[in-house]
Amino acid sequence: MRILIGSLHFYFMPFLLSRANGSLTQTPAAYASPVYNYSYLNLSSVSEARAPKTARALNFSHNVIGSITKRDLEGFVLLQVLDLSYNQIKDIEPGAFESLPCLASVDLSFNSKELVVSDLPAPLKLSPTSEASGALQLYKHCGNSSEQPHSGGPSVLPNVNPRPRHLPQRAERNSTVSPPATPRPHFCGEPVNGTLDLSHSKLTEEELMQKLDPDLCQAQLDSILELDISHTDLQMDLLSLFVLFLPMKSLRSIDASCNRLTINILDVEAICSFPLSKLLFLNISHNPINSLDTLCLPSTIRVIDLSFTNVSQIPSNFAKKLWNLETMYTQGNHFIYTARAEGTGAAPKPGPGFVHIDAISFVRNQAGTPIQSLPKKVKRLKMSNCSIVELPEWFAGTMAELLFLDLSTNRISVLPDLPSSLQHLDISNSDIKTIPPTFKSLSNLTTFNIQNNEVTALQPEYFPGALTRCDLNRNKLSVLPLTRAVGKLRYLSVSGNLITRLEPSGPLPALVHLDSSHNLISELPDHFGKSLPGLRYLNLSGNKISFLQRGSLPASLVELDISNNAITTIVEDTFGPLTSLSVLTVEGKHFFCNCDLYWFVNVYMHSPHLQINGKGKLRCSFPPARRGSLVESSNLTLLHCSLGIQMAITASVAILVVLVLTGLCWRFDGPWYVRMGWYWCMAKRKQYEKRPEDKPFDAFISYSEQDANWTKEILLRKLETDGFKICYHERDFKPGHPVLGNIFYCIENSHKVLFVLSPSFVNSCWCQYELYFAEHRVLNENQDSLIMIVLEDLPLNSVPQKFSKLRKLMKRKTYLKWSPEEHKQKLFWHQLAAVLKTTNEALVRAENGCAQDMYEME
Repeated sequence: MRILIGSLHFYFMPFLLSRANGSLTQTPAAYASPVYNYSYLNLSSVSEARAPKTARALNFSHNVIGSITKRDLEGFVLLQVLDLSYNQIKDIEPGAFESLPCLASVDLSFNSKELVVSDLPAPLKLSPTSEASGALQLYKHCGNSSEQPHSGGPSVLPNVNPRPRHLPQRAERNSTVSPPATPRPHFCGEPVNGTLDLSHSKLTEEELMQKLDPDLCQAQLDSILELDISHTDLQMDLLSLFVLFLPMKSLRSIDASCNRLTINILDVEAICSFPLSKLLFLNISHNPINSLDTLCLPSTIRVIDLSFTNVSQIPSNFAKKLWNLETMYTQGNHFIYTARAEGTGAAPKPGPGFVHIDAISFVRNQAGTPIQSLPKKVKRLKMSNCSIVELPEWFAGTMAELLFLDLSTNRISVLPDLPSSLQHLDISNSDIKTIPPTFKSLSNLTTFNIQNNEVTALQPEYFPGALTRCDLNRNKLSVLPLTRAVGKLRYLSVSGNLITRLEPSGPLPALVHLDSSHNLISELPDHFGKSLPGLRYLNLSGNKISFLQRGSLPASLVELDISNNAITTIVEDTFGPLTSLSVLTVEGKHFFCNCDLYWFVNVYMHSPHLQINGKGKLRCSFPPARRGSLVESSNLTLLHCSLGIQMAITASVAILVVLVLTGLCWRFDGPWYVRMGWYWCMAKRKQYEKRPEDKPFDAFISYSEQDANWTKEILLRKLETDGFKICYHERDFKPGHPVLGNIFYCIENSHKVLFVLSPSFVNSCWCQYELYFAEHRVLNENQDSLIMIVLEDLPLNSVPQKFSKLRKLMKRKTYLKWSPEEHKQKLFWHQLAAVLKTTNEALVRAENGCAQDMYEME
């Protein structure tokens, strides 16, 4: 211990004393290079470490070094202490130590038994007091090859510690070692806005000493608030590094991460003091620290990052050293004890069927867990990926001020007891299966992350009432109960579970964000939107939803993700009530490109207020002709898809057709034909059901009042004189009966119907009725009973359109024409009498002695 304390005072105490006196005494450069620790690095040779040639002490213990050669130790002109214990050294090349003029101590204990000490070259001698342990001590003056023991005699520490540490004594020197050249002023580190950034550059210990030289760079050192020497591949031990920081009066933050810093091998707890330090932040992550037992740091530190430093435990004196610590990061370490077999001789070779165990790791020993001591003021503690399976019993009661705790990526199977002050808990990537009722005691907890565990069921009543954010991703939940017990919950993520249905049992107005993606949800309940009136972000991607009905989505949604579902179409009113929706994700491959999708394609896709993600990847699966084509190019039209427009167009076309038909009917006397049809039906209804077989009249005469004189005086008299029974309306109409009824009766009871045609005939209303009824009789009886007598010339173009039947009859029937010439009248009467005596057949008219047929138009 006298050697250790003396060595510490040799290169460390002058700085502390000089700081206390307000000045700094520069240590000679020959004595400024401290110890380099390369233990526990699985090295197979000394040269593999590439240690700096200015090193004064090298620790290569606990490696697998098999031999020492001259080349391994060349150039170490200042080396005083060399620790080669706990290796596999079998031989040492003669003259290997002759190039080390200042070597004072060599430790070769616990090496191979094949190592023959007598083969060591002079002047190295094995100390009689160290034979039991195999330690070889060399005492000589630096620069003198003669062996001269130290005046105080050899001081050898017994090897009771499994990791022996030997630090150099100040040996008397007969020769003076020249100090290195004085660094030039421009080598000083120049801080920018209080920050000296030396990161991401190859930086040796000597270069760092030059940049932080207090003799030439004190002005720059005084203005440094933050120092960044991360990613510089710097090789030093922490104690030597902090000696360089002592002249920095205002230093608040140090980032020395991602280097090759090691722990000092001295336990200097008795004199570990930084009276003027103002350091608050220290980052020494990603360094081979290996142990915190001899850590010597300013107690003012409030934030320390020890991540990935190969630390296996937090020692019992850690809280005493850093009692002001508030934030601590230790992720990436392994808090597990390791018990190794004693190195007492060669182990026998195991026989067949046996397994040889070199070491066993466990989480407890007689002293407790590897987390022995944590400062009580710690508020943020991150211990992810630290091989922790449980927390010590004292943790909940001692860490009374803890606010943030990260225990993710450990092997914890039971949710531990935690302090009630906790506000943020991350216990993801573990093996927790249930959440116990004691979890509710964390009354201040607002954020809870338990993703990627084995939780199968939830009891909302076990959750703290203050919880606002909960992450339950990638568990084994099948049901998600949402009750008023989690009424303050704002963020909830249950992605990657086995949930089949979302069932809020009551209104949860505080819930803003819900991620239920990658589950087995097939539909949303009808009251889902009303139960979550404040929901703004909803993720339903990766489920089995096939249809979204109106009202199932909260009207307050701002972002909605329904991608990778079974949705085949999006109807018009799906997003209609979502007036606040601004981001929609709809990626899919199975859409039906029918009219149901028209409103989404032509209205929502082109809305300037709605951002649609994945719309360029939507493809059609129906109809087959459009399978594989983009939904955006479906060419759905409003006319094709709007039922209202289709009905309006159909109604318009129907009205137009009716108007056209009405106009045509009016133009071609359609109302007259309708009226005639009505009269015919009425007359038929009132007449006898059977027509008389023996008709009382030979003919019925239809004529105009303008032609009454000729009809009565000439036609009627002549026919009755010849013995024909003629029905004459002035004489034969039954009084008191309707005119139409009499007309119908006379036509039905006459063998023939004579029409006296003249221009006045076509202007007579009653003549129209008689012609209409006679034509209907011809159609019913299939007999040609109509006889037309042309009294005056009647051109076809003079016949009105409503006399279309008369036009047709004049074109296809032969008619008799009255002539004022007497010789033609004889032929007229002869033909008329013949027609009246014949059966109802077609008549061929002959005029002037020859058969002159009228044109017959089919």
